[in-house]
Amino acid sequence: MLMPSLCKISPCSDVRDRFPLLHLNSPHVRAFKEWMMKQALWLLLGMFAFSASANERPEDPIAWACYVCTEQERQQLALGKGEGEHLVYSAGTVIYGYEVTRQGGDLVVRAFTPAAWISYQYREFMEDYNSSRGEFVYNWGLFSIPPSSGSGPGETDMWGHHVSALNPTHVEARERVKRILNNNSNFSFLRVDPYGRVLRFQFQLDGSSPYIVRLNVGGALGAMEFYFDMETRSFEYLQSEDYHNPIQESAADFLAADGGPRTFGYLSYTQGQPYFIQRAQWAGVKVHGELNGSRRMRFDCSKMEGETHCFIVHL
Repeated sequence: MLMPSLCKISPCSDVRDRFPLLHLNSPHVRAFKEWMMKQALWLLLGMFAFSASANERPEDPIAWACYVCTEQERQQLALGKGEGEHLVYSAGTVIYGYEVTRQGGDLVVRAFTPAAWISYQYREFMEDYNSSRGEFVYNWGLFSIPPSSGSGPGETDMWGHHVSALNPTHVEARERVKRILNNNSNFSFLRVDPYGRVLRFQFQLDGSSPYIVRLNVGGALGAMEFYFDMETRSFEYLQSEDYHNPIQESAADFLAADGGPRTFGYLSYTQGQPYFIQRAQWAGVKVHGELNGSRRMRFDCSKMEGETHCFIVHL
């Protein structure tokens, strides 16, 4: 039995004879090779783009408000939205689904039961609705984790001072809190849909009123707030406060919104006073006066000759 010739896969093959251009190195041939490589690269990128487009997350469903409405009123609201599927809620524990179709020249509406994940998310959101703020706020009873590296001596809990944008280690501090929130089972309802969709409410369509987690640290340390970002599908930092005042995030926060004078009172829980001074120093704000133990006082801040100054006033 004859063995196949090794020449078919060796340098003695006639490939060189059939495709001589692949073995030449003239400028024209090199340019031809580069052109072919570019075409292959664009083809590959196009395949990736098509794959990404095919796997895009479907649009989030929207819940439309119809407070204390009858079934007929909810159907009328759905009809006003036009053809398609619409979700309607009345501030109770149930969310309603309506499908609007066109039959002949008329729009007709049919009630349906929303997907289980939509009803589940709706109930979870409504349990955390804070009517005084007009937002969804989850109150974490007592949040206690050690502070990040670089914290001062004696600091045992992470709080707003650590996550303030003025703190040099705030990125590390925020990331630690975000990891806890993103992996906490209390917020697993935000990930229940296999496509990653999250129910949006009518009043959230302008990007305001996100789902907020308020982390109460306790005592003088106040609270930190993080919100669920609908774009990144991750919790992000929002704001913080100590027992008396909001935590400053920039030099501008030591002044009023219009740039005018602003007062920060520390009438009790005076432990926050030295941290205020530290944030002011990080912001380049000049502080005048001396602290007097645990004496009640306030910081009077204003802009003079282009610089922000805060004066300690004992009470």
